[in-house]
Amino acid sequence: MTWVGVRLRRHHWVLVHRCAGLYLAFFLTVAGLTGTILAFDSWIYEWLNPDLSRVQVQDRPVLDGFTLRERALAIEPRARANYVVLNLEPGRVAYYGLDPRIDPATGQPYNLGYTGLYLDPYTGAEVAREADAGLWPITRRNLLSVVFALHTSLACGEVGRWLFGLAAIIWVLDSFVGFYLTLPPRRRRVATRPWWWARWWPSWRFTWRGKAYPVNFNLHRASGLWAWALLFALAASSVAFNLPEVYGPVMRTVFRMPDVKAGLPDLPTPTPDPAIGWREAAAIGERLTAEQARLHGFKVRPAPGTMWFLYDPVKGIFSYPSHCDRDVGYHLVGSTVHFDGRTGEFRAIEFSSGHHAATTFTSWVSAIHTCTVGGVAMHVLVGLAGLVTALLSITGVYLWWKKRSARRLSLRASAVAGPVSRRDSA
Repeated sequence: MTWVGVRLRRHHWVLVHRCAGLYLAFFLTVAGLTGTILAFDSWIYEWLNPDLSRVQVQDRPVLDGFTLRERALAIEPRARANYVVLNLEPGRVAYYGLDPRIDPATGQPYNLGYTGLYLDPYTGAEVAREADAGLWPITRRNLLSVVFALHTSLACGEVGRWLFGLAAIIWVLDSFVGFYLTLPPRRRRVATRPWWWARWWPSWRFTWRGKAYPVNFNLHRASGLWAWALLFALAASSVAFNLPEVYGPVMRTVFRMPDVKAGLPDLPTPTPDPAIGWREAAAIGERLTAEQARLHGFKVRPAPGTMWFLYDPVKGIFSYPSHCDRDVGYHLVGSTVHFDGRTGEFRAIEFSSGHHAATTFTSWVSAIHTCTVGGVAMHVLVGLAGLVTALLSITGVYLWWKKRSARRLSLRASAVAGPVSRRDSA
C-alpha cells in the first residue's frame, strides 16, 4: 500500500492507527457516551420538561404558524421573529426564538432578558419564557444543553469545537485505516490454503472465551467491522457539524458540491423587516415551488412533520421549504426555494438529495447523525453506535497499554540477559 509515493507496509499502518487512536480515545469516549444520551433527547426533554413540550390535545385545530408568530410579537413587541413554524403537530407547544429590535433611545438592541417564547398552539397564550440558563448549575431545563455542549466541544467553546473537529477529521481517515487492518494479509495462492473470505471471517466473529488481551482485541476488531458504515456516517457528519468552514470548502473543491446560499450575495445593509408580508410570502413560495417542481421533475407531497419558513435579513431573502420525493428524513425537506424579500423574485432552489451526489451524501449522514430518518430504529442504532464508539476507544487504549507493558518487560529481560550471556561466554 502506497501513500504519497512512499510504500507503507502493514506495520506502518498499525502505527498510524495506534497514534490516531490515542488522540481520539478521550474525545470519542465523551462523544460516544453523550451521543447515546442525545440519540433519545426528544423523549428525555419531554420527560424532564413536560410543561415546555406538550399541552392537552383539544377538539379543535391548532392555530397556524403565522398567527402564532403574531401572538409572540404581540407579547413581546421589542423583538422580531425571523421564521414561521409550519405544520405544527397537535398538542405540541410552539416555540419562537426572538431577536431584539434596536432601542431608539440608546441605539442598542433591547435587553429582553430571555431568548424565546413557548406558546399554547390552540390559543397562542404564553406558556413560558426561555432564558439562557448557561451550563451551570445543571437543572432539568439545561441538562441536555450541557450534554450537547460536552458532545460537540467538551463545553469549552471555540477551542473545544476545533479540537473535536480535528478529532472528527482524524476519525474519518482512521476509519479506513482500521478497516484495512482487519483484512487478511496477502498470501501467495496455494491450493491447500483457505479462500480469502474464510481468512477474513474470523475478524467479524466475537470470541468471549480466553485471556483478557485476545478477548479485547477481538471485541475491538469485530465491533468496529459490524458498525463500520454507521460509524463512518457519524464521523463524516461530525466534520460537517463541527467544522463547516473546513467541510464545505473541501466538498465544494473535491466533489463540486453546490452551495446555493453562498451564491446569494449579502445586502449592502441588512434589512431586518421584509417588504413582503409573511402570508403573502408563503403564497409566493408555494407558487414558485410548483413552478420548480414542473421544471425539475419532483413531486410535492403533504408535509409529514414540522417545517420552518425562514427570512434572512442579511441576504434579504425568504426560504420556503416543501416536502417532496427528495426528502431525507422529516427535517431535511426535499426542496427549498429562495426568493427576494422585496420583490418576490425567484433567486435559487436547493435540494436535499437527488440533485448532486455530494449534497445527497451530506444530507444522509447528517440525517443519520441526528436520527431524523429511520424512525425509532435509527434512534436505537445511533444510541448503540455511541456505546460502540466508546467501547472501541476504551479497548484500543487497553490494547496499546498491554502492548507497551509487554515491550517494556521484553526490554528489561534483554537488558538482564545481555550481561549474563557475556559472563557465560567468558
